[in-house]
Amino acid sequence: MGLSSQGYNGHVFWDSELWMYPVFLALQPELAKSCLDYRLDRLQPAQKKAQVYGYKGAMFPWESDDTGEEATPTWALTGVFEQHITADVPIAFWNYYTMSQDKNFLKKSWDLLRETADFWVSRAAKNADGSYSINNVVGADEYAQHINDNAFTNGSAIETLRKTIKAAGILGMPVNPNWKLVADGLRIISKNGITMEYDGYAGEMIKQTDVNLLAYPLHVITDKAQIERDLDYYAEKIDKRDGPAMAHGILSVLYARMGSESKAYEHFVKSYLPNSRPPFNVFSESAASNNPYFATGAGAMLQAVIFGFGGVEMTDGGLSYNKGLLPKKWKSLKIIGIGRDHKTIEIKNLN
Repeated sequence: MGLSSQGYNGHVFWDSELWMYPVFLALQPELAKSCLDYRLDRLQPAQKKAQVYGYKGAMFPWESDDTGEEATPTWALTGVFEQHITADVPIAFWNYYTMSQDKNFLKKSWDLLRETADFWVSRAAKNADGSYSINNVVGADEYAQHINDNAFTNGSAIETLRKTIKAAGILGMPVNPNWKLVADGLRIISKNGITMEYDGYAGEMIKQTDVNLLAYPLHVITDKAQIERDLDYYAEKIDKRDGPAMAHGILSVLYARMGSESKAYEHFVKSYLPNSRPPFNVFSESAASNNPYFATGAGAMLQAVIFGFGGVEMTDGGLSYNKGLLPKKWKSLKIIGIGRDHKTIEIKNLN
């Protein structure tokens, strides 16, 4: 909620790294870097939390306050079990490096990358068949609790481990061989051609996107046919009344990248219009709530514009600029000052 209200007590969640941060990174890189400074300065409390829970490395709090300690209300299971935050944070650090190509920054970030990778190695459990599981978590879909092998938790852990290995290669740092073993062995479960949200998922209503995040912003699922199947399946599972605003922003990005203009635009509209509140059209968290300003939702809507319709993509070599896809109702899209080169991109609809 930023400074707009006392909603969520002013705490910092994954909303910062996954939903607001990519927009800052594209349009205001120095502001994006300051978001990371907040986490880097609070690495020690994350290390202490991991130790308290019996894990190695660093375990970031689900709700972080000015001290960097766990500030989730004691009645909420998220503070104990929604652990994917410890992958969301280092992924944001890697994304800043890819955009800036600043090796000094990467070196400064090394302790955080290494400590979070070590956490995931200690958190994963080896199965009899040699695969690895992360058990008893709350995923991005918070309706599902005490679940095993949550798709987004496992997927973001995989990405963290792989990016840490890449960072080690760039910096000439030693690689823990268990990082690769766990990254290659973590289970992403499929059934009847659909990526399962968790082990035992049976089509229940979900709070928001979870599996779909493995295609964007993660790079765990890259096969177009698989992305399309997962999109069509889970778009119908989202809670239409109380689901948070950011889910439809992600679906819009993915449908745009798949070339589906009509579905991309449909979810783009859903990402903001039902959540806009008068008199200033500020974002509420869900279509049925009145608790603005939900900056998280604004971040997802802007991601739909930049990384969906705008064709911008984060790669290991920095931002890339693809063809893009405009809604038929739009004449043109112009994004000014993007990336470290302050590039201007303009897409015109020729239809």
